Amino acid sequence: MTSLLNEQELLELRQSSSHREVSHNTNGFDYTERIEFQFAKEHYQLAHLRPGLCLEIIDDHYYKDFSLQPDHSEFNCLVAKFYISGRYKVLTPNVPNIPEEYIEQAGYNYLLFLPDIQETELYFANQHCQMIRIEIDPKLLATHTLENSRLPWTLQQLLKGNLEHCFHQTLGRTTAAMELTLRQLLNCPYQGMTKRIYLESKILELLALQIHQWTEHNTEHSSYSCRSLHPGDIERLHHAKEILLQNFDNPPSLLDLARQVGLNDYKLKQGFRQVFGTTVFGYLQMHRMKYAQQLLTQRELSVAGVAQLVGYASQSRFCDAFKRQFGVSPREYRTRLRG
Repeated sequence: MTSLLNEQELLELRQSSSHREVSHNTNGFDYTERIEFQFAKEHYQLAHLRPGLCLEIIDDHYYKDFSLQPDHSEFNCLVAKFYISGRYKVLTPNVPNIPEEYIEQAGYNYLLFLPDIQETELYFANQHCQMIRIEIDPKLLATHTLENSRLPWTLQQLLKGNLEHCFHQTLGRTTAAMELTLRQLLNCPYQGMTKRIYLESKILELLALQIHQWTEHNTEHSSYSCRSLHPGDIERLHHAKEILLQNFDNPPSLLDLARQVGLNDYKLKQGFRQVFGTTVFGYLQMHRMKYAQQLLTQRELSVAGVAQLVGYASQSRFCDAFKRQFGVSPREYRTRLRG
């Protein structure tokens, strides 16, 4: 039977273990913990390299199946992951634009931004999991980006300070260049300030390699899209987008929209995803919720009035959709605006 833990329960299990060794600031900026308890044997290393940039080296052996519900509240970091061994499964129900379940595994690398969501991580018994994990404040990364028009759209939005769009991007297999940098990072020969500078340089190198991998994949996909869609079809898809934006409070059905722009419904659905990176409904929903955010700043409008203006006959359904998108209810969002 799989045990379900929250972060506090897991922390208490770790702290109560009689097999626990902790060291602080060996190099002036790091934390190391070796611990063994009923679920796992863990070796965890954390390096705070500068405000908004930290490195985690995780080397765990799991004895039992267990699942963890981590706390993502007020977590607004971009996360890079590189799996050297092991795998684990993640369940993310009702998170827009994120699969309801996915697996991260050895030999692959990932880049993700999942603030303030509810997810469950599943860990499997009898495996060795080794992973490099990097957390970076998007503002820090944005200081390195003078021109970002070639970057994937979701990453561009994040670097511009738009924190509304969650993403979990599987970038593919870890490349030879990444593997070399990971080995150099794990076998750093320096100590003290020199180690700090060295680790930071390797982290930025890994992020650069990830962004390059994602951008190259995005360019290839975009080129394929252009080859597989006629220019006239692309023009019709943009027309469909404009129709949605003009009628988002009472949108046409997929069949009606397809007829209006002269496409069949299959080409509309597939082409929309290729050109705009999301489904027709996903694009419509994103625009509705962004408009709802703007309307909630107007105190004279009730939540029911906002729901009606963005096309919801049911206030409860609107509140559910808003909370799935932003992690808070419309009333909570309005309360936060008022400070």
